Amino acid sequence: MMKKILVTGSGGIGGVNFVRALRATNEEFFLIGTDFNRYYLEFPDVNLRVNTPRHSDPTFLPQIKKIVNEYQIDFVHPQPSSEALVISQDDELKSKTFLPSSTIIAHDKLTTQKILSEKNIDVAYTKTLDSLNDLEKIFVELGGGPLWVRSKKGAGGNLSLLCENSTEANHWINLWILRKKAQLDDFMIQEYLPGRNIAWDSFWFNGKLIASYTRERLEYPFKHISPSGITGTPTVSKIITDEKINKLCELAVTSIDSNAHGNYSVDLKGDTENNMHITEIDSGKFHTTTPLWGYISSKFFNQDPKYNLPYLYTKIGLGEISDPEIIGNDIYPKETFLVRHIDCGDWIIKEDGTKVQVL
Repeated sequence: MMKKILVTGSGGIGGVNFVRALRATNEEFFLIGTDFNRYYLEFPDVNLRVNTPRHSDPTFLPQIKKIVNEYQIDFVHPQPSSEALVISQDDELKSKTFLPSSTIIAHDKLTTQKILSEKNIDVAYTKTLDSLNDLEKIFVELGGGPLWVRSKKGAGGNLSLLCENSTEANHWINLWILRKKAQLDDFMIQEYLPGRNIAWDSFWFNGKLIASYTRERLEYPFKHISPSGITGTPTVSKIITDEKINKLCELAVTSIDSNAHGNYSVDLKGDTENNMHITEIDSGKFHTTTPLWGYISSKFFNQDPKYNLPYLYTKIGLGEISDPEIIGNDIYPKETFLVRHIDCGDWIIKEDGTKVQVL
């Protein structure tokens, strides 16, 4: 019988890619997609679409449970980390997922920084605010500008701005407070690291690393009109291999979760000498393009299906694989570029210069 999978947040880029990765295999699934945006809900290739409220709405969980019960869902994949957290806090729904503990998912950027610092793992130096009057002192303590003003939570450069001095930081933070979009405690001030921008994606099972790969982010969409220059998912990235990054990120993940289980996405930035510092770990979530690489693995690299990480994750979540084989680090061909943009298609450019349109 065809397995029934519920994908929440399926209308976002990550959700669309997750569905695409499953459709790229030889196995058929009955896929139900939910999203709060009824327009974006038209994007994923699902069998059934359900428009649900935002994760913060008190009716969100009851509606998800209704879908699970009504359609006898076998496995639930919440794509956005916000929905993963809410679902992981419900024992009934958590049993249908392949997620870490809700306490691990709930770690914000600041908590992660503190844990890693205590383990002597290089992170971006970070300060918190008790008052806007602290800004001038913080800029002095962190060596002067530019410094990042960042939100402790959220993705896609949420509330972020690279500020040259404490006056700019004061205006930026005050703007969001005045608009009632944030509170002072939502912000932190972080060292600016000008080096390479690296993403490390990993998949774990009961404390055991199953697979990982590393990308360097090279370009972001519409960065020229974004105050921070960061707009979430990159338009240009490439697969790299670096054993030092592998070891650093494995140590970081096991430092925040000794029994890592599921997906762990690590962001790193290089300093002036490109020594890597960890800026964030997103537990229980695929980076947006991880499912896209899974799709490419199945459709264009012609790798074994286990290299399609969303598919492997789903098979384990369904209980059809109980002891997954260790695949290892660097599972995708190095120096492969992924180039994409709105209305321009998605392309891979291989190490030998060959260009292939994948979408």
